[in-house]
Amino acid sequence: MIVPGDVESTTKQYLELIDKALPGQVVGLYLTGSIPLGDYRPGRSDIDGVVVLAEPPKDFEAVREVHAQLAEKLAFDVTYLTAAELASPPSSDKPVGYSQDGVFRVAPSGGPVSPVLWSEMARQSLAVRSTRGLVVYDDHEALVEFTRGNLESYWAGLFDQLEAAMEARPDDQEAPEWVLPWVMLGVPRLHALLATGNIVSKTAAGEHALTVFPEWSNLITRSLEHRAGKPITFTNADVKAAVPYGRKVITESLAL
Repeated sequence: MIVPGDVESTTKQYLELIDKALPGQVVGLYLTGSIPLGDYRPGRSDIDGVVVLAEPPKDFEAVREVHAQLAEKLAFDVTYLTAAELASPPSSDKPVGYSQDGVFRVAPSGGPVSPVLWSEMARQSLAVRSTRGLVVYDDHEALVEFTRGNLESYWAGLFDQLEAAMEARPDDQEAPEWVLPWVMLGVPRLHALLATGNIVSKTAAGEHALTVFPEWSNLITRSLEHRAGKPITFTNADVKAAVPYGRKVITESLAL
């Protein structure tokens, strides 16, 4: 797989900086998300991945400084883990370093650690720097359970929030362009996983949704066009129409 030019330059700069900050400690860098799934969109997609460390870090300040130097680049969102951690079930019982929207953070208990990240690493990651002998724990039952929980704890509440936020807004008012693609292509990723057993990209999720939820084909198609880079305008009426769509996807996902 060919790594996009902007991704290649960012990861190259990152490795140069991190190797100076933590000599010999970064033994692997793996890209996850849209890049290995073939759905990376320059200017729209983040660079997601996992940094494999030789040992648990004693101090994250040097890492924080590296990410600060990358701040003007693309959102470089990685999670810092050891090979031993990746070989075991994901656990949220210790602090984890990670970056989100390009900003480095330390979560006191888990952060982005989840069966989804482990399965992405095991099934469809792309090595920029390979870790010798790396074995990643991949528990499909845990992935399914986590996905069902995410539908109930995150997505159901999100559509409730959207409905409340849109209630008093005029239908013809323009909505933020990111909202519709986020929900129209985001929630069917979970339906596709539960239906097929595979983690899919946002574009593949939209194509899946066109087949399974054709009554919302107009909104799904426009969201796919937006993801492809076309100038698409969405209105509050579109966002309101996405609420019953999201609830339908959640209900049918949980019935699988």
